[in-house]
Amino acid sequence: MLSSNRNISLPRSILLIVSVLMLLASGLSSAEIVIQATPDGGFQPRLIVDAQGDVHLLYFKKRLRAPSAREGNLYYRQYLTSEKRFGLPVKVSSEAYNLQTFSVARASLAIDGEGRIHVVWYRPKANQYFYTRSNSERNQFETQRAMVAEYSEGLDATADVAALGSKVAIVWAAGSLAREYERTVYARISNDFGASFGSEIRIGNPDIGACACCSLATDYADEDDLRVAYRSAIDGIGRHMQLLSLEFSEGNLVSGAYAEVSPLQEWELSACPLSTNDIALDNDAHQWLVFETQSRIVQIQLVADAIATAVAEPFSRTRQKNPVLAINAQGDRLIVWGEAISHSKGGRLNMKLFSADGTAKDFQFSDDITMQNFTFPAAVTLPDGDFLVLH
Repeated sequence: MLSSNRNISLPRSILLIVSVLMLLASGLSSAEIVIQATPDGGFQPRLIVDAQGDVHLLYFKKRLRAPSAREGNLYYRQYLTSEKRFGLPVKVSSEAYNLQTFSVARASLAIDGEGRIHVVWYRPKANQYFYTRSNSERNQFETQRAMVAEYSEGLDATADVAALGSKVAIVWAAGSLAREYERTVYARISNDFGASFGSEIRIGNPDIGACACCSLATDYADEDDLRVAYRSAIDGIGRHMQLLSLEFSEGNLVSGAYAEVSPLQEWELSACPLSTNDIALDNDAHQWLVFETQSRIVQIQLVADAIATAVAEPFSRTRQKNPVLAINAQGDRLIVWGEAISHSKGGRLNMKLFSADGTAKDFQFSDDITMQNFTFPAAVTLPDGDFLVLH
């Protein structure tokens, strides 16, 4: 393994830049992992890359400078590839609100075929998921709107948003917090780039429940095939990672099917694990999922008969949490997570790199980077095949 610093022009507010040069499988080319603090002193970054390779960032920024203050807004920035920096911030949320200290209450974003950014976030005091979208130039966001009315009982974790072409889906879990074994997953679907949404529909099976305070992840495999990964609550203890595939036609749900649960997806626990997960697409248009099971990060390709595998041992015997995934043009998969994390403690950054054939690359991340409290990592592939990690 070789290491070098990368010459990047960044604002002074960036607290830390660490770059690691890694040999790719061919041995003839190299990719770089660039690790930065979230711009603007922000919290809870989310990163996505669109079909053109452009990178988009969503984050929360406190409005007041007092250390104890948590009120602020969501902001969006696009990565300026030629200048190797993020552009100017655009305010996303119409109203300031308190930063949610639980990672499972984080905001989510997606981008559609017109280049609009779609954002959904949770406000516990309002018991509501709010949604907004940008214009196609991404320099202004619409006034936020509440999305849930009929299935709003027991909202306790983030919703997720997915977009592809003109389709936009917002997915969440709801139901009595005292009866997790009867909770399930719901959705609203838009066929017009988020201008309007259909009614709230149940898409999950209430017989397997839904963990109340665990995050879910959703993404389109194609415009009529939506995937949802969430944690069940069978009999209140079967908190297994469930993979739900949904088929739509003209915005209407046609069918849904669950993939078989493998041993590394099973987690029997009588308490909520406060877990999150992440979905990313590889170059063969196959989706990958990273998630937590029994305090360890696990990965699985979302294809038939796929086998879940453990990612890596922790630095010490502590819990691994909040995994994210990025896949570059060579098929290299970078998985990033935090360790020794509580609901308010940022924890230590860790990561693992895999080649396209699943082999762990000769790369050991040993830097002692402690994330600020109330946050978690984000990762994405840059247009040149390098990786960007924010915390």
